[in-house]
Amino acid sequence: NKASLNFSVPIGEYGRVGFGQRPAAELTPHHLPRSRSSTSRPSDLPAGCRPSPVAYGDLRVRRPSPPLESTRASPGSQERWDMDNKKVVVCDNGTGYVKCGFAGENFPTSVFPCVVGRPMLRYEESLTEQELKDIVVGDACAELRHQLDISYPVNNGIVQNWDDMCHVWDHTFYDELKIDPKECKILLTDPPLNPSKNREKMVEIMFEKYNFMAFFIQIQAVLTLYAQGLLTGLVIDSGDGVTHVVPVVDGYSFPHLTKRMNVAGRHITSYLVDLLLRRGYSVNRTADFETVREIKEKLCYISYDYKREYQLGLETTVLVKNYTLPDGRVIKVGTERFQAPEALFTPELIDVEGDGMADMAFRCIQEMDIDNRMMLYQHIVLSGGSTMYPGLPSRLEKEILDRYLEVVLKGNKDGLKKLRLRIEDPPRRKHMVFHGGTVLADIMKDASELWISKQDYLEEGVACLRKCGQA
Repeated sequence: NKASLNFSVPIGEYGRVGFGQRPAAELTPHHLPRSRSSTSRPSDLPAGCRPSPVAYGDLRVRRPSPPLESTRASPGSQERWDMDNKKVVVCDNGTGYVKCGFAGENFPTSVFPCVVGRPMLRYEESLTEQELKDIVVGDACAELRHQLDISYPVNNGIVQNWDDMCHVWDHTFYDELKIDPKECKILLTDPPLNPSKNREKMVEIMFEKYNFMAFFIQIQAVLTLYAQGLLTGLVIDSGDGVTHVVPVVDGYSFPHLTKRMNVAGRHITSYLVDLLLRRGYSVNRTADFETVREIKEKLCYISYDYKREYQLGLETTVLVKNYTLPDGRVIKVGTERFQAPEALFTPELIDVEGDGMADMAFRCIQEMDIDNRMMLYQHIVLSGGSTMYPGLPSRLEKEILDRYLEVVLKGNKDGLKKLRLRIEDPPRRKHMVFHGGTVLADIMKDASELWISKQDYLEEGVACLRKCGQA
């Protein structure tokens, strides 16, 4: 998996990129995923040596240093590199949000809600003195939600309404990214267990409606591992509409072992609305949904021991936090802070049958071929916005260990010493799939034989998807 790369930047003093930073021209290119073995830092190398490629999760940035004449980049080289990357679009269409940008970027260029709105009553235009478009997409829907009939084109990770999805893509390409699709390639992400007809429809729309130069599609779980510099691991992806547990070995996912749970961010927000109503607060399920989502993101966490935490909440007020609503009212949130996200581990709380997150992860690994189980236990990677709760990694580790002790070791605690369980929770896991997509697109941008070209589509039709391993 190692690649020999030729960097045309001077060797200087290197340091890690912190979460939230966005270096532009300073970033070195990052390429094929590799094992997370120790890598010598460029600053430790002899003068004139090139830095070896590193795992993509270990981004490095060049700090100012006296450049060597022999390695000084030409003035237009960075500009040309930027232009090349601007021609490769990466788009991750989630249930709740669309993340879009360009190859090689560290963060999405744009993140906006995956919603489409249509005006309910035209006469309201005169009341607001604001002209309403026939179709409203993204952030504008939140501002005008009281005047719009809102629809969600993606449900539980799968596209259900293609007409509305085309409106979302129109907004993505023309309003957010401001590109001409005829001059670009596009990499789309593919949710686990996505019907093959949906993939065929995607490639058809990208070539026939938008006329992209080339197209590629990759499974979201595989992209998550690419972003982490891995090829093998267990991906737990929980976004806004659905939670998936996907085993990946050597870059290949296993659909027959993939687990799915229809509990994710949207359902937890809805459950928090119910809990606040029970407490006696007047909460409108539709109008106040975004406000409750903000309460969830700021105050909610996963308890390490649910029963003890609940008992503590009943007997004391140490867990109570105040939250100021947009209208100035202050509400108190106590046990609801951990009760709502508990649905990820106990879906029965919101009347959903099936296993919780920890049970799905344990069953998924145990159903895997015995030769790969230990590798999956060592690389459990979290991805998606609904894995951002404080306390989730430690709770997940505890529950998987409990099940392993009970089912595999039959209560023999000595055997736990041999289990090297590791939960990887990278800080940027909220946009992990997009991040992996930019890694892959950056590697592939000059390898035209890997892409599905317009000519391939015209000659073979949807059968060309086999080039992505998806047909």
